[in-house]
Amino acid sequence: MIARFEMSEGGQPDPLARLGERLDRARSEQNRGPSNGGEPPPSGLGLGFRIGIELLASLLVGLALGWVADRFLGTRPWGLVLGFFIGSAAGIMNAFRAAQGLGRGGPRPGA
Repeated sequence: MIARFEMSEGGQPDPLARLGERLDRARSEQNRGPSNGGEPPPSGLGLGFRIGIELLASLLVGLALGWVADRFLGTRPWGLVLGFFIGSAAGIMNAFRAAQGLGRGGPRPGA
């Protein structure tokens, strides 16, 4: 790649030429293929902790929402039971999404 800096009237490098250089660099990096930003692939232990924490967090959120519903609606214990099942389902779905990308070299982006 050739660095091309053209001089404007004041003797300063032309900002448009610098922008063109940055665009060329970005295009060449994009053509090289996907990159994970220099981060190593996630380890099995790290992925296991992530899945476990997501399961626990979604279960706790479901239970908390069910408890709040019971307090305000007076439906004790059905809100808690429903919150347990909704939290469990959400946790299992999150764990499934995280584990889907294991066979392809890591979790999918945005998961």
